[in-house]
Amino acid sequence: MLFWSHAAMRSASVPPDLYLVGKNENILKTIGYFWSDALNCFMFGHGPMTPTLLDVAMITGLDIASPSPSAFKLPKVPFTLSSKKECTSWGAYLNRYMKNKGPVTEREHTAFLNFWLEHFIFCGPSLAPTKNYLSLAYELAKGTQLGLGKLFLGEIYRSLQLMSVKLFHRKTVKTGGPWWFIQLWAQLYFQNQIPDFPPLTTCTFPDVNGKEIRCTSYGQALYGLPGSRLIPKEAAGWFKIFFQGLDNPLFDPYTESANFENPVSFRLGDLADDAGTQHLYSIMIRPCFLPVGMSTSNRITKPGYECYQPVVAARQLGLGQVPPHFFLHHLTASRADLPDIITAQRCYTFFDALAIPIPHDLRFSFTTDGFETWWSMWKTHVFRKALGPLLRELDAEYDIPADQQQDGPAPTQADGSPFVFLPPAPVVLFCQNSPPLKKVIMQGQPISPKSAPGTGCPPSLDSGEDGGEEGGCQKNPEASANHFLLQAEETSSGDVEEIQMPSATLDLATPAVAAAQMVNPSQSAEKPIVTASAVPPSLGEGYDLSSLLSFDPESIEPTSSKAGGEPIPSTVRGPLQRLKDLLSAPTETLIEDSEEAKGILEDIQLHLPMTLQVKLWPAVTLPVFKSRVQSARQRIALRHSQLPLRADIAERCRRLNEKKAALDAKTDTSATRAELETLRKELEDLEERVRVTKQLIQDKEALVARSQDEAKGLTADLKTDLAEIRTLSHQLVTGKDEDDQAEIAEADRVRVDAILALGVFLQ
Repeated sequence: MLFWSHAAMRSASVPPDLYLVGKNENILKTIGYFWSDALNCFMFGHGPMTPTLLDVAMITGLDIASPSPSAFKLPKVPFTLSSKKECTSWGAYLNRYMKNKGPVTEREHTAFLNFWLEHFIFCGPSLAPTKNYLSLAYELAKGTQLGLGKLFLGEIYRSLQLMSVKLFHRKTVKTGGPWWFIQLWAQLYFQNQIPDFPPLTTCTFPDVNGKEIRCTSYGQALYGLPGSRLIPKEAAGWFKIFFQGLDNPLFDPYTESANFENPVSFRLGDLADDAGTQHLYSIMIRPCFLPVGMSTSNRITKPGYECYQPVVAARQLGLGQVPPHFFLHHLTASRADLPDIITAQRCYTFFDALAIPIPHDLRFSFTTDGFETWWSMWKTHVFRKALGPLLRELDAEYDIPADQQQDGPAPTQADGSPFVFLPPAPVVLFCQNSPPLKKVIMQGQPISPKSAPGTGCPPSLDSGEDGGEEGGCQKNPEASANHFLLQAEETSSGDVEEIQMPSATLDLATPAVAAAQMVNPSQSAEKPIVTASAVPPSLGEGYDLSSLLSFDPESIEPTSSKAGGEPIPSTVRGPLQRLKDLLSAPTETLIEDSEEAKGILEDIQLHLPMTLQVKLWPAVTLPVFKSRVQSARQRIALRHSQLPLRADIAERCRRLNEKKAALDAKTDTSATRAELETLRKELEDLEERVRVTKQLIQDKEALVARSQDEAKGLTADLKTDLAEIRTLSHQLVTGKDEDDQAEIAEADRVRVDAILALGVFLQ
């Protein structure tokens, strides 16, 4: 998601997976079937809707006002970051480039932005780092302001287009892309169809520490909505909603924008007074070419554009919806690859000079004057297919009611007349009568003679293909595939599909001229180009049947020759033989004088066929070549005389080539630069090891100092305890109990001896 910050990545207190949106598989499973890659919008039962620049600004806050990024203008990154071959996962990527201390270097900042763009914003199909957005990340790390919002919406359109191609060919959808935004967008606009949808102003969002805080934007509020595993019954329910449409669809989901602080640069409540908001709003409602692809080496998504036509979703922008006039479809196809920096720059800035003043008293309106009649006619065509069998494909247990078993009636126009089916949209997108100064010329784009300027065919579910582009406009799937804008081809790996895009060149007309032509396109009508192939053949030459027959007609009956079939008059045969003899003379003779041959031909020309006259007249008028032939012979003679000079020049060029090779060897520093980069990387690794080693040394020195201080304290304690013990030891009685007992026994023995002596005396 957009809300993962560099500080959060550095602190590593919250795992990035905490910020992943819970996937609603039932919505994502079904909404793709309704995408029209001809108009870049969803065709729902209640009318077209599409993600707009307003949605991008309100949900993500990405910049839509700065210049669009171009892959051709992005600088080369001066350092190397690990690719998915070295870092097989984003976890390994973070462990390699995320530091915990010290200032943020340009390398680390670029690594973070590359991680943010690839993993959280554009969500590439690879689960490991790539170089698709590395140059863009480096440019952003330098502080360059770029219109990421336009790039983001262009990538959304391209992801949906790639998905529609796979659905059309009944292939598994494996492409990456910002599907999280598609889900948030669908949940926002179809919130009334989601049970227990909470008020967005009460939703919370986890901060960098995982603590729930109040949401400050619609994107944060939508992020907290729970996901849902694929349940066939619920998926069929969503398909039915998209197919049948809503009676009261929600076109203005941003009525509570005043309760959110973000985006700070666009405040809907201040539209009447805030010039910045008015400027952004004018960008949101004007058409443009959205950039796509930020890598010139990506073979799947090359640098190109996607058409942005807000006229198809006027109600989402608070404007009245009328039958849309798809202006860009008169200029170009919906998408193309761009070949170079000049074409890309002209393409991305084509409508920058289109100023749309915003009145101060503008009020949002959702009127549909004339639109309902237009859409009711188209709806009978687009949604003619029976709904029940389609729901059965999603939910095998779906019980088809009687009113969903049969296809609808043949579509009719508003007055009840039969509906005139238009040619497929991809053919209509390239109009034969487009003014040249306004047109992006699509090389290799098929042009059908049935193309009708000013028409567009929305996709139909009536083709038997789920969400097929051609739909009811062209019932033959094989024929429709021939006119499909993007042809899908399996690669050798079998799991990645490469989409071949048409290339584009852009006429560098000035904005003033282009604007004038938009007002009066007839002033720049294309002039017919006459070539040799446009010259009609001569009468009587016959038609070439070889292109119509499956065999060579010459093998059955050789074509007869008129010249050989008609007899030559005797009065002509002699002059013809003389003319032949004259023409057999050397060319120099005829160039000097061919009057006799010319006179003979003038006399007999009426008797000769036209084809022979065409051959003979140039031969009898060779003197007109006299000066040219003389000059040619002089040049030949000079060339032969200049052979030594040519040899000298060749030798000088050889030596010059050797010098140039030596110069190239000196100036070509690519190998040296590669070695220098390797040495710098080794130096960086060594500096990192030195830094770690110094830190270890400091830690050890600190440990030794602490040990010495602790030893001094312990020594003082030991001395104090020893003095106390010595004092106490002086209070102790010396000697042994055995010696004192012997003294006592000696005294007692003396007493006993005295008693014994008295006893003896008394006897």
